[in-house]
Amino acid sequence: MKYKQFYFKTMTTLKTILLDAINSDLESSTYDNPILNNKDYKNWSDSDKFEWCFDRYMIEVGGYESLEYWFSGLALSSIPFTYYEIEKLGFNSETFFQDLSDELQRITGYSDRKAFYNRKIRS
Repeated sequence: MKYKQFYFKTMTTLKTILLDAINSDLESSTYDNPILNNKDYKNWSDSDKFEWCFDRYMIEVGGYESLEYWFSGLALSSIPFTYYEIEKLGFNSETFFQDLSDELQRITGYSDRKAFYNRKIRS
């Protein structure tokens, strides 16, 4: 009896792409804004990092533009942005930035509609 072997491509998740990009930005930049202060980021949980990303979006463009717009402008420097890179990871290049937006909103529970967002200053 012959068995067929199937090789499944392991797809990187949107959550992993976001977290890797957030970690990269936290490591490479310092933010003095009281809400974005990242002096202690090495002690943050993944949830803290995702919330920091959403906070950064809200401070930079929130209320004026969508998360999709923010991601497509390469707000997080290590997010894949070429069709080739996106499709190589197994994602649809036409919806990728909206998919990232949906994922961040799902993880944080926040919406990119300003009326639903309220954050406190980090201590």
